[in-house]
Amino acid sequence: MQILRATRTAVTPEIVFSRAENKLLIDGECYPENPLPFFTPIVGALKAHLESHRPSQFDAHMRLQYVNSASTKGLQTIISVLNDAGSQGTNVNVYWTHDPEDDAMEELGQDLVEDFANVLLFRQPLAA
Repeated sequence: MQILRATRTAVTPEIVFSRAENKLLIDGECYPENPLPFFTPIVGALKAHLESHRPSQFDAHMRLQYVNSASTKGLQTIISVLNDAGSQGTNVNVYWTHDPEDDAMEELGQDLVEDFANVLLFRQPLAA
């Protein structure tokens, strides 16, 4: 399967992971009561792809309007997997799109990548 998709729900974001394009999109709000079942297949597929294919570049586009504290761990795990790929030579870019007036979401993007040296963060205010 070249594309892994998860449809957006009231409490989970849309996920589009294109193996062929080496891109991940996470778009929406993320506040499931138990985020582990949501993030586990995404993390597994991402890790397997990056370890077996070792692409020269990988782009993650994260357009999140809200993330609860329980889901932050899932996002950290995704960033950790991307960082591991970066340490093996993949150029990893994370595009963090946020409401320009939402300081908490802007800060979350920075906090998620600050401990990972092999991931580049590009903050992008949401266009009006």
